[in-house]
Formats: sequence, structure tokens, C-alpha cells
Amino acid sequence: MDARIVVACTLVLALVAGGVALARGQDYRARSFVIRVPPDLSGERGLERARSDAVLRRALVLAGEEGLGVEWLRARSSAELTSRQDLSFTVESPDRERSIALATAYAKAYRAEIPRRAGLTTTGRGARAAQRTLGPVGWTLLGGAAGLWLGLALAILRNRG
Repeated sequence: MDARIVVACTLVLALVAGGVALARGQDYRARSFVIRVPPDLSGERGLERARSDAVLRRALVLAGEEGLGVEWLRARSSAELTSRQDLSFTVESPDRERSIALATAYAKAYRAEIPRRAGLTTTGRGARAAQRTLGPVGWTLLGGAAGLWLGLALAILRNRG
């Protein structure tokens, strides 16, 4: 087996992954929820409404971040259905406090879109903390592991031929 292929693939993929992550910088991820969503506002219809300009704009206003713009928030956030058909909102930002504020505001903005209904207590749960994303070191290690796997596969295929 040619170890040069393994080492080269490992180093190249580690450097590429680390370089891309370094260019992006360190981000924080915060998650909030809207619980007990009415059936007509959960599922795909609910996700469409959650990603609408109106909801994103309201979230920016509630967080005091009007200057960022709807497209910035759309690119740095996601809305997903949970297994119980609740909605989960995730926001990534370079600043821990900003990601928490934006995720909480996103849930509040969506909650404001839901009309009050007798017998259904739809509630929002704001983000309490933000976790770091992988960052440059994590992505470098992950890229190195992928490169090691790829290098081993290429070396094995080369030996067979």
C-alpha cells in the first residue's frame, strides 16, 4: 500500500476543510421552539410561513437587528418540524448573544402569526443558550478523517490494479 497517497489525501482535505472554516470564522448556534402549533399551521404550510419575509422581518425587529436584512437571516437560520409537529428555529451568528436573541425573536415572530384558539395553548420557548459550531479546528480534524478514509480507499484500489 502506498502511504504517500494516504498522507497526501489526509493533508489536502484537512487543509481545505480548515481553510474554508477559518474563512467563515467561529459561529454560535441557538435554537428556540414554538410548541403545540395548530394542525393547519404545522407541516409544510407552517414551514412556508416561518420562512416568509414577514416573519423574518418581524424577528429582526424584535431582536433589534433591522439593519441585518431579511436575506441575511434567511441564510443564517432554519425552521424545522420536530417529531411532535412543533416548530424548531435555529439561528447561527458570530456572536453568542446575537444568536440567542435572534432565535428567540424568530420563535416570537412566528408565534405572533398564529391566531388565538380556544383550548389550544400555543407557546414559544426562547433560546436559553448558544453552542459553538465546529469551527476551524473541528473542521480540520473532520477533513483529515475524510482524507484518511479517501486516501486508504485510493491506496487499496491502486494495489488491486
